[in-house]
Amino acid sequence: MSTKNYNTRTAGQAKIPVLGLGTWRSKGQDCIDIVSQALKMGYEHIDTAQAYSNEVEVGKGIKQSGVARDKLFLTTKIFPDDMKFEPEKLKAAAKRSLENLDTDYVDLLLLHWPDDRVPLSKTIPALCELQKQGLTRHIGVSNFNIANIIEAKKYADVPIVVNQVEFHPFIKQNTLQTFLHNHHILLEAYSPLAHGDVFNNDVIKEIADKHGVTPAQVSLAWILSDKDRIAIPKTSNPNHLQGNLDAIKVQLSADELAKIDRLARSDGRQIEHPDYKPEWDD
Repeated sequence: MSTKNYNTRTAGQAKIPVLGLGTWRSKGQDCIDIVSQALKMGYEHIDTAQAYSNEVEVGKGIKQSGVARDKLFLTTKIFPDDMKFEPEKLKAAAKRSLENLDTDYVDLLLLHWPDDRVPLSKTIPALCELQKQGLTRHIGVSNFNIANIIEAKKYADVPIVVNQVEFHPFIKQNTLQTFLHNHHILLEAYSPLAHGDVFNNDVIKEIADKHGVTPAQVSLAWILSDKDRIAIPKTSNPNHLQGNLDAIKVQLSADELAKIDRLARSDGRQIEHPDYKPEWDD
């Protein structure tokens, strides 16, 4: 795929654009239009999931953009309810995603959540098989803790390249980040703007004012300052697309990064999690 517009992060054989468009809660024509506009503006990374019920719209947005399929990095995720207990159901769910997205393959296929009712000993080999069949170029996980990833790696004979988790300045993820770094797995940050809370934080606002940028750009620049991290901010406002993309150019000082690091707190999680969520590491 092309990487002309911005940098990539590498894990295994995957080269993933550092900043993408998240599409959680994007629906209908708005979803089609925001995906299309983002790609036309230079985004090369789109993230969706079966649970978002918008794969069809994402696929239409890609087609509407006129951007060739091999010029973008496309991710989708499969929910535990779709995996059940049989590898064949996981494979069938993945094929449904391809039909919805109107594509022959995705660049990255993730297990959306760990679930003790869905044995990784069965789902991970099935996920690996999908890569070998060419239905996905790479595989990964989402919302996995360290124990989940250790278990998953036992059954994977291809690299797990990403763990997509909630990540922003107010959440503690140090233990997980160290583990991922040591195992050459990228941390992909969803909700990187903390549901807008970064706009109201005095530390982030002060840094943003100093650089003449927005608090959103500061939060994204902080995330991307670490070479093992990727961000997928979601927006339904076309006016925010360019600003998020421009965050790649923002360079924060070591002192500014340290000030933002200190904002993390033990109760910083904001996303509602299912009953079967894992025990978090931080």
